[in-house]
Amino acid sequence: MIEIALIAWFPITILLFISFRPHIAAMVSLVGGVAVLPSLRAIHLPILPDLDQYTVPLYASFLMVAVRYPKRLVAARPGSGGEALVIAMCFGAVITNITNTDAQIFGTNILRGMRPTDIINDTLHLAVLWGLPFLLGRMLIRSTSDAIDVLVVLALAGLIYVPLIMWELYAGPVLHAKIYGAAPAHSTFSQNMKFGGYRPVVLMNHGLTLSSFMFYVTVAWVALSKIKHMPFRMIPPAPIVGGMTVIVGLCKSVGVWLYASAIIPVLYAVRPKAQLFAAICLSVTILTYPFLRSLDMIPIETVAEVAQEFVGLRSARSFKARIGSEDQIIDRTAERYFFGWGHGGRSMIFDPVTGQLTSIVDGLWLIQFGVGGIFRFMMLFLFLLFPVFYAYKRLGKISNTTSRQVLCALVWIVAIRTFDLLPNSTIDPYLTFLGGTICGLVKGETQSKTAAARAKMRAAGRIESSSNRRGATGSQGGPEREVPENRSASLAAHLRNEQARGEPRDR
Repeated sequence: MIEIALIAWFPITILLFISFRPHIAAMVSLVGGVAVLPSLRAIHLPILPDLDQYTVPLYASFLMVAVRYPKRLVAARPGSGGEALVIAMCFGAVITNITNTDAQIFGTNILRGMRPTDIINDTLHLAVLWGLPFLLGRMLIRSTSDAIDVLVVLALAGLIYVPLIMWELYAGPVLHAKIYGAAPAHSTFSQNMKFGGYRPVVLMNHGLTLSSFMFYVTVAWVALSKIKHMPFRMIPPAPIVGGMTVIVGLCKSVGVWLYASAIIPVLYAVRPKAQLFAAICLSVTILTYPFLRSLDMIPIETVAEVAQEFVGLRSARSFKARIGSEDQIIDRTAERYFFGWGHGGRSMIFDPVTGQLTSIVDGLWLIQFGVGGIFRFMMLFLFLLFPVFYAYKRLGKISNTTSRQVLCALVWIVAIRTFDLLPNSTIDPYLTFLGGTICGLVKGETQSKTAAARAKMRAAGRIESSSNRRGATGSQGGPEREVPENRSASLAAHLRNEQARGEPRDR
């Protein structure tokens, strides 16, 4: 069933591109891959990244764009803009693999050194999972209406998920096992018992992933209500936004509760420029996180005490265990600070006698920092936050209120997603696609404004030129000839004589 579902997504994506416009088809395929396809399951490929819920929609969507819209692909100039940072990551991966050919020995556990084939696998993995969805978003989104369509797809996908969430709140997180034969990961089932009840998962890989997804869906509904573009015109926006906020609460993720309580009021009450400035401040905090952790400038103990008071002792202990592992891996990565230890668990902490793994790694930042050093961390998170800086820089050139509201919603989704990668590690390519969407929206709107200004200047020039030509012609449209001075004098004398005889002057 798992292999059938993954392979079947190729023809489904082809049908989507035949039936809908390309940006809608790509968004439906990417969101559907996360929401429908089996989690943590894959079909192995020898060189390319394995076929799973992330890569199948990417391969299928890119194939359809290349076949049906090759001019768009060429015009987008792949490798420019944000993708240049992905290319930089690929060069960094080459250095990482070259400098880690030595084996690491921990008791009876021997971790092999990097091989030349690891360079190919690593660079392809980076290009496909990060560069490809961003390129699709940047290439397919050309205007505010396109970006609104993307938000509508996200909003409707979350609405479809609501009855499934309600069912799992009652029956437990068993839908994945019923459909695909097994839970995403048996070790995480205990994590889906929270606050005296079940935490829903539906078909996603974890309850945290579902909680974040429903938060992004709620942000999309808020944006659609702000611009008065609700898919269901007969239903007022307030009940839908309120209902989706309640669903976010029922997903039982404390971190997502904090995101929602901070961002949803901001979307309603704060002006777009101030919103983007706040997103920039958050982005700078994210980029400086490794340095702040290394200098002990983050109040870890205070956060742990707050977590214990408001969430519980279990969550506080889990948080402290994470922080302890972070400290150990930061210290180990300091030995190869710039380009890291490479893949294969070489950056992890093992018992020096038994060789057993002793570290716990959850955050993507720590995983990438250990694998590729500070270089990969900076390139990856600069890439993820590039749309935020790009939108802030060009916001002044976008005067349309609707465009600004849509842009703010997309920026907050991208910024919060990137911030969430500090404690968690879910990548979900549809979110990277939204980063490309921001760049496509900003570029399309600024170019249209520039084109309109140029057209106005050309029209004004034509009017001025036409006026000059009319000024240079006589009453009959012919060129006005210069009258000699002696002829003018004789004409004046003739008029005086006519007036003296009493004849009308205009005769």
